[in-house]
Amino acid sequence: MKSKQYCSVCKQWLDMEVVSSGDPEDDDGVTWFRCPGCQGFLPKLNAGAEPQDSVSSSLENTSDADSAQATEPVVAASVADGDPAAEDSTELPWDSPQDMLEAAEATSVAEVSATMSDLEIGPEDDIPEVAKGSEGKAPSEPIAEYAAMLAEVDAEAAVPYRPWKTYEVGQCILHLAWGDCGVVVSKEALPGGRQVIKAYFADAGVVRLIENAPR
Repeated sequence: MKSKQYCSVCKQWLDMEVVSSGDPEDDDGVTWFRCPGCQGFLPKLNAGAEPQDSVSSSLENTSDADSAQATEPVVAASVADGDPAAEDSTELPWDSPQDMLEAAEATSVAEVSATMSDLEIGPEDDIPEVAKGSEGKAPSEPIAEYAAMLAEVDAEAAVPYRPWKTYEVGQCILHLAWGDCGVVVSKEALPGGRQVIKAYFADAGVVRLIENAPR
């Protein structure tokens, strides 16, 4: 069965074929059309659908803008962005609307995971990695002394850093996320009863890390 629908990507009215959702066990009450131009899937609610005999006359009285908002087609991102190579191809990676929705969900999960991985810097976002002076400049640190302390510790005895653990000055720790070995050079107390350690790492340098955090 075909029905004339407006495609906001192709910018024209086209006779579109009704397609299966691809998931016969999940009747979500949506009728899907496939645009013969951009090959995108166009959803239309059954509850709002009009009798087949009056579809043509009703669509003629509906503005293109309103129809585009109500029935926005779902197409590949490269096609929607105007990629010439994608526009020349009529093959999309989806065989049905269900495949399209599952692919979109998988992409969203991957993007969120990547974003969370980038943001996972430390256990406390408000604890700076490098101590800052009152004028915004990094105060002088005895790096040579810290490096000497790190050289004296046994890297094989390093314990994995955990924010809920307690550490001692001179203890060798291993930051699992960075794969970097360091030595605790001092301990500090922050407002609110929080405790931090200042550690010197071979690659990251001077870093403040929280300890005794509640689990």
